Amino acid sequence: MDNILNKVAKFIKEENNALTENLLGQATEELQLNLSNDQLARHHELIGLLLDKVALGLLSTRQETLDMEMDYDIDHFFYYDGTLLKNTVEIISTFRLSLLQELQDRGVLENSSAAEISRLYHHVIYIFDDALRKTTTNFNLENQKILDANEQEIMELAAPIVPIKSGVGVMPLIGEFTDSRATYLSTEVIPKVVELDIEELVIDFSGIHHFDTNVAQQIFQIRDILQLLGIKPVLTGIRPVIAHTAVSLGINLNDMQTYGTVKEFLELTKQ
Repeated sequence: MDNILNKVAKFIKEENNALTENLLGQATEELQLNLSNDQLARHHELIGLLLDKVALGLLSTRQETLDMEMDYDIDHFFYYDGTLLKNTVEIISTFRLSLLQELQDRGVLENSSAAEISRLYHHVIYIFDDALRKTTTNFNLENQKILDANEQEIMELAAPIVPIKSGVGVMPLIGEFTDSRATYLSTEVIPKVVELDIEELVIDFSGIHHFDTNVAQQIFQIRDILQLLGIKPVLTGIRPVIAHTAVSLGINLNDMQTYGTVKEFLELTKQ
């Protein structure tokens, strides 16, 4: 019964170029794709590679197929040119149906029993399903990398250290304050404060959108770390809701240097 798998694998290898042309043409027409020359060239290359993997997969065990690199968009070309994942999934699914139709139209399945054809179809469907799974997984992984990089950039922009004079710096807190941002401040920002030889750090709260007990605990823990490092924290932009939350946590703001704004701090401490 494996003869049909060998037969089809051999056919796909020998007719790779012709099959690539036909599958791409059929997909472009059926899905009404408006592809650039670069996209057409890349699809042409990737279909050829995918067909090679299909031919190899027909002669492999399921585990061997799983171990193969079946991702279609192997170098993330279509991810970075803005192609949606659903469009890539659609085109791969169309390739699968078109390949099965090509095998039938080209007479490759003649003289094969129903059981043999069923076995072949199961193999082809499984291989393409694996390609779809891995393409989707890798798309999502790449997407997560971009999201993580954006989050890192946002955190850097949302808590910059701005030296304003010798030994004095300002750290404006901007936007939402999350656990990841608190961790970033502790592990990345505070060491920068030390490197800059800042002895007095103004923490400005005026840009914080949301302030609850969790946010307060995290921020005042950072204040405690600064004090342990010998850095004097100064608080500005303390709104009534922030003061109330601090009091509810047993934090006495009277023990700290506080100002309404950074401007007020600068004016009152001007020498």
